[in-house]
Amino acid sequence: MSEDAMPMPNQILATPLNELHADISGIPGFEHVGPGLSLQAILETVEQAPVAISITDIRANILYVNSAFENLTGYTRDEICGKNESLLSCNTTPLEVYRDLWRTIQSGKVWRGTLVNRTKTGESYLAELNIAPVLDAGRRITNFLGMHRDISTLHQLEQELKHQKVLSETILDLAPTIVVLLDSEHNVLLDNQAYKQLKASFGDTEPAHLFLEALADRLDGGDAFGGFNDAQVRFDAPNGAECWFTVSGIHVDELDHAAQNYFKAGNDAENGHYLLLVATDITTRKAEAERARIQQLKVQIAEQELTQSIRETLSGAIFQLETPINVIQAALAMSHSSPEALYPILRQVLDSSLRALDAMRRVLPKAEQERRFLVNINQILKDLLVISTDRLLSVGAVVDWKPEPVLPTITGSESSLRRMFHYLLDNALLSLEEAGRRNPELRIHTSVKDDAIWVEITDNGVGIPAKQRLKVFEPFQSGWKRGRGKAGMGLSMAQEIVNSHGGGIRIDPDYASGCRFLVNLPIRYSSEAEA
Repeated sequence: MSEDAMPMPNQILATPLNELHADISGIPGFEHVGPGLSLQAILETVEQAPVAISITDIRANILYVNSAFENLTGYTRDEICGKNESLLSCNTTPLEVYRDLWRTIQSGKVWRGTLVNRTKTGESYLAELNIAPVLDAGRRITNFLGMHRDISTLHQLEQELKHQKVLSETILDLAPTIVVLLDSEHNVLLDNQAYKQLKASFGDTEPAHLFLEALADRLDGGDAFGGFNDAQVRFDAPNGAECWFTVSGIHVDELDHAAQNYFKAGNDAENGHYLLLVATDITTRKAEAERARIQQLKVQIAEQELTQSIRETLSGAIFQLETPINVIQAALAMSHSSPEALYPILRQVLDSSLRALDAMRRVLPKAEQERRFLVNINQILKDLLVISTDRLLSVGAVVDWKPEPVLPTITGSESSLRRMFHYLLDNALLSLEEAGRRNPELRIHTSVKDDAIWVEITDNGVGIPAKQRLKVFEPFQSGWKRGRGKAGMGLSMAQEIVNSHGGGIRIDPDYASGCRFLVNLPIRYSSEAEA
């Protein structure tokens, strides 16, 4: 206690324990103590208590100290008794603490707090004190009972723990990766600066909850308690932007403060688990990879278009040659009606035509045999929209893209299906270009119905007359003025690809504001595709 706050000592010495012999039954407050307990036993208990105990008068002059007090302070009872408690003050405790102490105990209440004390050798230590007023029968304060212990080591450990916590949080905040700790109720307990920045960009949405939704299969499966590494997750930000992360997670047992579980082993206590998530934003890297993939698709589609154009041109030429060749063959078959001089000429023309026809058939590009795998139709359509961005912009078309949120995969040839939808998209754009509308629209919707995937491709272009709706699926039929020189095999090829996948394609007869193609593809799997 501060010397300013404490009065000077009265030099009153403590009474030695061996001089105190009495039966405590007559002492007020001890009426209910068993007859076998003497005052001597109580005093010996105080003397041997492991906590430092001192008794002072109302001016804080020391009347009695126990052995633990001597051991802690270094003062013997002969040296300290009669001295004021302020002798132990290190003069670093704020004066307001001493004032609060005196106000509390003089009002008859117990004061609990911490002071900086010093030993006889001048070494300072941190003392945790409980000072209680001792009252007589008239509720007047006669003495003060003080108990204190050295908590310097505990304080040092607490400070080291705080330092480690600050150091860990600083390191976490400086880390470029996202770190977040969740409890079993999915509340955020700890996060770093990278996570805070991500959360700021998400507004009211908690990014950790989006991580958990994307990781649902991992958390519900065998990795739930074993942890997982570098799981790629994707979700959409509030602004619609696509976000990609690699996430690693580990489960840690939650702290269990329940008293009944004190002696239980960590695995025996039925406590929950913390989930520590470490995530790295790979959106930029994924976008670069996606651009490279789209560019590769553009090259692939361009090559396929060139091959298909050559196939269409040669097929058209073969088709055109077959008609006169058939006429010549018929004429030669009727040799009796052909002039004798004309026969060799017709034979020569026929042979030359057949050789040319055979040569064209040999150079006709053959369709590649493609293996079938599990295909995501939404992804194919999305890729085609990205690839066709420049052309959509040139037409000025407003695209209404509404995919089914969860679309099952189907067994099929990805490149063939991509070509098929490219034919239909190309047809829609030609229709819009030819219509020349002020507000061209293109709508692409996907849905699931009757164990099949349905795709609607709708435009508000010139439309296809009812009498042409079957004919447009025939080879070499093209009604577009701006067909860019194509022979018109697109819809025919589209129908062929759909049929090869066990589906169907037709033009909606009830749609009169343009053209709507309805494509259905059955949802079925094969062992080859699953492999």
